[in-house]
Amino acid sequence: MPGDTQPFAPQASESVRLQVTSSSGISTFSRGDELVEPQRTGSLACTADRLAHLPAGFYAGVAVVLVAVGSLSLSPLWRAMFHLWATDPLRSIGAVFPLVACVGVLAAWHRLGWRMNGTAWSLPLVALSILLARSLSVFVVEYDGLRLINFGTALFLYASGAVLLFGGPRLLRASIAPLCLLLLINPVPSAFNSVVDLPLQYLSASTARAFARLIGLQPTGVQLRMMFAPDFGMFIAPGCNGVRGSITLGYLALIFGYVRRLRPRMLVLTSLGALLLGYAFNLLRLSVLVVYYRIGMRFPSIQKHGAGVDYTIGCTLFLFAAMGLGLIICSLEPSTAAGMRRLMPRPTAEMPGLLLQARYTGYAAALRALCFLALTLVSIVPEVRSAAWLHASQHTPQPNEQEVLGSFPASVGPYRLTRTWAEHGSNGVIALAMAEYSTSPDTGDKASRITFGLWVGSAHHLVADSKFIQGILAQWTGSFDASARQALPVRFVTSFYDDGISRQYDAEATCSEAGCSGSRRTAIHQGFFFAAPGLAHLAFTPLGNTLPILLRREWPDSDPAPSADLRAQFEADVRIFMEQIDLRPLMAQDGSQF
Repeated sequence: MPGDTQPFAPQASESVRLQVTSSSGISTFSRGDELVEPQRTGSLACTADRLAHLPAGFYAGVAVVLVAVGSLSLSPLWRAMFHLWATDPLRSIGAVFPLVACVGVLAAWHRLGWRMNGTAWSLPLVALSILLARSLSVFVVEYDGLRLINFGTALFLYASGAVLLFGGPRLLRASIAPLCLLLLINPVPSAFNSVVDLPLQYLSASTARAFARLIGLQPTGVQLRMMFAPDFGMFIAPGCNGVRGSITLGYLALIFGYVRRLRPRMLVLTSLGALLLGYAFNLLRLSVLVVYYRIGMRFPSIQKHGAGVDYTIGCTLFLFAAMGLGLIICSLEPSTAAGMRRLMPRPTAEMPGLLLQARYTGYAAALRALCFLALTLVSIVPEVRSAAWLHASQHTPQPNEQEVLGSFPASVGPYRLTRTWAEHGSNGVIALAMAEYSTSPDTGDKASRITFGLWVGSAHHLVADSKFIQGILAQWTGSFDASARQALPVRFVTSFYDDGISRQYDAEATCSEAGCSGSRRTAIHQGFFFAAPGLAHLAFTPLGNTLPILLRREWPDSDPAPSADLRAQFEADVRIFMEQIDLRPLMAQDGSQF
């Protein structure tokens, strides 16, 4: 009734209407356009209040630490890439790309106010990257020898999944360019050496030789070696062709141009120009070096400083090239981009509501972080155990030659041991132990013999890969399955060679406690090629030794039997041989740490 109506109380009404309690236990209040600090309800009020007043960047820092620790689950990837960066100067620049990508993502996140609008749907992406990192040695997707899925792909998927998990789709869109750098952690394709590197080496040598003649010198020697005196000259090595400097300048222009917000077309042109500039400056370096050698012929006392002078000239020219390139990029920067960067507001506490939205205010983000940590720990823990076992096993003395040769069984089924021998590496240490088995007392009957080899101290080795690098191509390649004692599965990769004098058939595999398998690392396939890993490669890293094995048979070319029949008979004999041999004792004694 009208007489019973209570007077309207604005304060009470505002309190009732504007209090909204979220599912995470946070109550928010808004007055007009102002967003007020939340009030935590429940038993965790004190802890929540303390966490709520931490700066927004703190939670972003926690996320970065989690992602860095989680990347240990990609340890096979890191081992392969660290080895590449440490042993190949041309590709060593790829080592800085993960750091540059991390800085780029953090800069984009800072511009967004450290907002954590992640999604748990990115966890399958992280899981896929871990599986790829563990199986890329046998998981092959390539076209005409070019790997379409490589370690860069796995790292890109991992980083993209982490960005989606903590920052959400908006952060992924803002940081997609820095993340694409991860696809280039191997910055130079493998085909680059033969297609570009070697031709540039000869072109550099021709240029230096022509300049030497221009200033009155007549160097002798082969194309790549220029001798100005019997004991004073220069060698145009692969590192002298300017490729390293050109690649470095190209990537510097690409990264710096992106930071200065160059337009895409201008960014591509600038990067290509930097490549050409680096090579032009290298030709200038060689010309200046030839002048130094001309002076050195008149003043012999400075001849011993040739290497230092070369480094000084190269570093000086590279410094000037980088500085000039930076000035050019700054002059090409769009004026609108520079103005936007000066006027862009920084995310501070004075901006209403921005700091509050950036805070770690819900259980959902914590749950996503815990799921991410659990997913990566599943792969990290076995890797840590394997690393600890490897460290402890390094103090175990390596077996000597007599022990290795004595480990061959005297008989394997119908086959009897006839002789053993060893092949050694350049350091004099045994590398390959060989044993010959035969079913016939006639030592001249090659069709009844099998040569059994053990690669000592090597986790993976294929004769087929070594011959391929030497330019010896197999007339036929294939694979077949066998089984060793104790039901140990074996899958051999095979290579058949015919040099016109004899025919040789090799069957190779790398054995571990899970079984034996082989995969060629240097095979070139025409067109599109796909090879998927087995379950053994997706399992965790085993704790044990690995032992590459080789079985071989040779026939003289005078043997009238067709090669296909000889291969089939050899495969049948190998299956019988493997059924009677126990590989596990050989792995324990002669194998190397995984």
